Amino acid sequence: MRRVLTVLSAAGFVMFAACSDDTTSSNPPGAATNVQAVASGSSVLVAWSAGTNASSHLVVLTASGEADREQTVNLPDTTAAFDGLTDGATYAVTVTAIGNGGQTPASPVLVTVDEKIIQVYEDILTNTTWETGKTYVLRGPIFVGSDIDNGGTAATLTIQPGVTVLGDINPPQGARGSYLVVTRGSKIIADANASLVDKSVRPDPDSVIVFTSSAPRGQRARGDWGGIVINGRAPINSGSEALGEGESGFYGGNDPNDNSGILRGVRVEFAGDRVTTTDELNGIALQGVGAGTTVDYVQVHYNTDDGYEPFGGTVSITHAVASGIGDDSFDGTDGYQGFMQFLIAQQRADDADNGFEVSNNGDSANAGPHSTAVIANATMVGARLSLGSGEISALGSKSDIAMDFREGSNYRVFNSIFTGFGKAGFCVEDPETTPRMVARAGNETNVDSIIRFENNVLWNNVAIGVADTNYVGCGGPNQADQKAFGEQYDNIVADPNLPTTAFSIGSMTSPPNFVASANAAGYTPFDPSSLNGGAGLVMPIDGRTLQNTAYAGAVAPGTALADAWYYGWTVWSTNGSDSRPNQDGN
Repeated sequence: MRRVLTVLSAAGFVMFAACSDDTTSSNPPGAATNVQAVASGSSVLVAWSAGTNASSHLVVLTASGEADREQTVNLPDTTAAFDGLTDGATYAVTVTAIGNGGQTPASPVLVTVDEKIIQVYEDILTNTTWETGKTYVLRGPIFVGSDIDNGGTAATLTIQPGVTVLGDINPPQGARGSYLVVTRGSKIIADANASLVDKSVRPDPDSVIVFTSSAPRGQRARGDWGGIVINGRAPINSGSEALGEGESGFYGGNDPNDNSGILRGVRVEFAGDRVTTTDELNGIALQGVGAGTTVDYVQVHYNTDDGYEPFGGTVSITHAVASGIGDDSFDGTDGYQGFMQFLIAQQRADDADNGFEVSNNGDSANAGPHSTAVIANATMVGARLSLGSGEISALGSKSDIAMDFREGSNYRVFNSIFTGFGKAGFCVEDPETTPRMVARAGNETNVDSIIRFENNVLWNNVAIGVADTNYVGCGGPNQADQKAFGEQYDNIVADPNLPTTAFSIGSMTSPPNFVASANAAGYTPFDPSSLNGGAGLVMPIDGRTLQNTAYAGAVAPGTALADAWYYGWTVWSTNGSDSRPNQDGN
């Protein structure tokens, strides 16, 4: 069982369990202080600090045309809840301290009831639906269910199309932050296309389910709240189970087809939580998540830590955008065996790290199951060089390695574009991963023994133009060996023919254009569909497969921008000005 929060912030209400040592005084009690009233749906929760020498408090709600509503609350309690209130009505809330010496009212506070704004400050332990047309405010860490592998209870949170979920920027005192955790055995069903027959289509912007900051648009920033963590029961290589970052609970198991629900047509904005260098919250953390889970048409925007990170598991991710991420755009470790296809990352030079950082296990490079995930059709735009408009580069000097293999990784990467990164385009980082490159160069085919980096386009990494610096010796093989490896497998250094607006910040109504005018000169594609059902890859239960493409990058060359799969439902501004309004309509 989780702890009960006894103190909440001034963003909502403040509770102090103060009590009097002197209830026999003939003096009137002091007035209650810190009186706060928070509306949630048709309810109001009132909280206050106890008046000196009070033994109880009388709480009265008054509204024009309605009978007064009142409750008497004895110490040590200092909260009162009122239900069934009138939508749109404004109530004057008065808390009167009562003692042996008489009674003293505090100054009234006003609260307006809005049934469309729901405050969420308790864990979700039964099947629950968050309804279209309403906004839900996470008032601290909220857990869906409790870990069934440790005697807990499963629950399903269904979030209907168009719902907005706000992470409170001022969570209750003592809480690490506001974030959502789906525990092992529980599910989240957040599906913008739930009502459609063809659920594979691009989501309508009004149907997208948005997780964002409670700050006003134009004032949002990385790290305003925590993000989403999903804990599953699929295999990992860091033990039979592991404890998730951010006090998010345990994950891992022996069911590769475990189902944690659906994220489809979902944006996660201005999240992340970097408490220490080793304890961080990603935008979407997929911890031991299984192949029964659907992740499709998702965006993580302006996150403090990594955008997406599978910790082991077998879930596959398709049609995913990572924009303005403060660390790695896509990460992955601990035996990840799903696939990612049709991916876009646009970094911002004020704060960024690698495009892809793909690992097996930092403590044991040969741990199994091996990280044999497949990545295909990614467009990765770094921000270290002033290319095109130079807008994303003008923010600073960050943006490191486009494709970083490390810690014994066995990932396989095809048909992708890597441009604008400052330290390397392709990098085998360490001695633990070097044998995987050497084995592949020697025609080894065992997926647990090799990396594959094939049929990709590198351009303007480290230096502008055709340069060997697209390959860099970065702790593993030297530069010449890395370059020879890349050329052996049809990777080319060539202009990918992206428009200059790929390097612009853009907005929802005018997003950056990542559609190449044509394939790079000399490019030859790989058929990712040839890997479906093969070794080292667990296929999604929902029927998604790796698609055969005749092009590099996330979108077919020549596609009209308005027809691109990411158009219209993704956001790009640095401060949330193109995002959904908060609970106050700002």
